[in-house]
Amino acid sequence: MLFAAAATAIAAGCGKNSPTQPSATTGVAQGGEAVTASIAAPRPLTPVNNAQIRNIDQPVTLVALNAISTQPGVTYTFEVATDSGFTAKVQTKDAVTEGTSGQTSVRLDALAPARDYYWHARATGSGTTGVFGAAYRFTIGPAIVVNAPVPISPLTGAQTGVRPALRVTNATWTGPAGPITYRFEIAASSAFSPILVTGTNVEGVNETGFVPTADLPASATLFWRATAIDASNAISSAPTAAQSFTTSLAIDLTKVVYLNSPDVSRWPQTGTLSLVEQDGAGVGPMCMAFTDPGWPDSHWPFGQPGDDPNFGVFANQWYFANIGGTWYGGAGEWIYRGAGVCKAGQGTRTIGPDSGFGPPFSSWVPKVGELVGFMVSSVARNGPVKRTVDERTNVLVQPWRDTSLGSTSTARTTQR
Repeated sequence: MLFAAAATAIAAGCGKNSPTQPSATTGVAQGGEAVTASIAAPRPLTPVNNAQIRNIDQPVTLVALNAISTQPGVTYTFEVATDSGFTAKVQTKDAVTEGTSGQTSVRLDALAPARDYYWHARATGSGTTGVFGAAYRFTIGPAIVVNAPVPISPLTGAQTGVRPALRVTNATWTGPAGPITYRFEIAASSAFSPILVTGTNVEGVNETGFVPTADLPASATLFWRATAIDASNAISSAPTAAQSFTTSLAIDLTKVVYLNSPDVSRWPQTGTLSLVEQDGAGVGPMCMAFTDPGWPDSHWPFGQPGDDPNFGVFANQWYFANIGGTWYGGAGEWIYRGAGVCKAGQGTRTIGPDSGFGPPFSSWVPKVGELVGFMVSSVARNGPVKRTVDERTNVLVQPWRDTSLGSTSTARTTQR
């Protein structure tokens, strides 16, 4: 009768299980009565069968529906393999305590990317080890690696203005990367703490750049780096090797001594001086290419009989000289619309005495290679020509050129 009762209990336990939840049952005689422990296989929940998982979303967490058991104290074993027969197991998580919410989960270690995996689970309790439930397959996607971009300019030791164009060769990558953006950082130390300027730009063709929207400190040594970012996959490259540069091709306008001209250090920069072409030889041609912000004309009071009585000028060329360690500056030649961007008479020996700047500028004779500053502003020179909107361009600083004195530097310098 003892064995008959046990058989009846076993049959009843098996009858409760669905085909997808096989079970294991044991019977033990204690005190003349049969004690039966029955454990159904846990049901896999997530990852669902045939799930696609990005490599970046690892580690994977396996979740199974708790097994049905007639005894408490159930633990679980999870297996992961690269084949459905589980002959090539890559991870086993044993003795996992049963969850209290009706589900039990375990966090895997990182798996190799770009592979298919299979997982299943079984339960154990009161000396009874159940059978494994159904096996589910999931796929870990390929790894995405974004390499660091390569700096183009400015490279370590370069001299720049206060708004240098930072440029990198676009990053390379492997795997299904998303759109790439670039974060540029400028700091006062190679440790990049604190960071003075941060800018982000979308990837360009072959290379990507960034220009600060505000002036950096003049005559300062600064550091920059760039990082490529795949935001859709939350992946970033290592930053480029830090590059240093010195903003020596810049002038702190708050420290300039202004001659025959107003202090323009607080004037807003509404135009961009993009190119200066000069040669102090002969008549000293000087050309300044800049965007015309639409500064209004100011009436020209020096007209001669027969001149257009409505003739006006709207801008001045500016020159800055470092004399004895101090920057001096003033508004020079007048600019009127329709006349182009070039003015004559700015030769090596005439630029100083020109415009009535006064000493020490009036006796200044620039040397070949000497750094000289150039700017364009709305009408600014002291005198009867009335000022209008008080606005300016950026300042470009470049070596003085005089081919008659052996200068070999280029005649065209663009903003850096």
